[in-house]
Amino acid sequence: MEQQEQELTREQRLELEDKAIQALLSMGAKFSVPLKINPVKPSKWFNLKKRIFRNRTVVWRDEQIPKGWDVTLTEIPDVELGKMKEVYMRNFHIKPLYLGTIDRLRQLYILIEYDEETVQEQPIQESKRLFKYIPQMAEIAAVAVINDPTVVDPKNKAVRELKQFFMEHLTVARLRKLAEVINQMMNPAGFTSSIRLIREMGTTRPKTENERIE
Repeated sequence: MEQQEQELTREQRLELEDKAIQALLSMGAKFSVPLKINPVKPSKWFNLKKRIFRNRTVVWRDEQIPKGWDVTLTEIPDVELGKMKEVYMRNFHIKPLYLGTIDRLRQLYILIEYDEETVQEQPIQESKRLFKYIPQMAEIAAVAVINDPTVVDPKNKAVRELKQFFMEHLTVARLRKLAEVINQMMNPAGFTSSIRLIREMGTTRPKTENERIE
């Protein structure tokens, strides 16, 4: 007789969620984006050179892919062909966010005008209006990925280039998941706790000399 899986209690679920969030905050998150480039196999000359210089490390690089990109060749199912196909995947790693990066993200977030009541009343019209924030959402993703002191500059070239890449390669579904990850990594609850702690320290009345004496 098979044992039924025991359901987790609310406390256990919260504990698991907390551990997942802590892991995300400490290690970051990785994701990949498929490229719109048809993979090219190594040339005959490259294969010949590899056989001749067996003791040397020879790495094939598709010239279609810009230098500095972390790209891997992956097989994914092709619905139209009904078989697996090879695609290039560009890999990203959102590392734990620095305070400067979070502040820049805050500046981008507050520029987005969003009214839940209007969305509920006119969901289609309001959703279409919100599409104007596509470039801004792509920039938010780019800032989170780059995550270094240069992102505070609104004219940062690396941010502009990565923003354009995301606009050309990200789907709405993938952007939504990415936004959820970035929001968790900003750790607003943790920052609020820090503010609360500092406020408490600033408003706590220091003990008098008589109170310190037991």
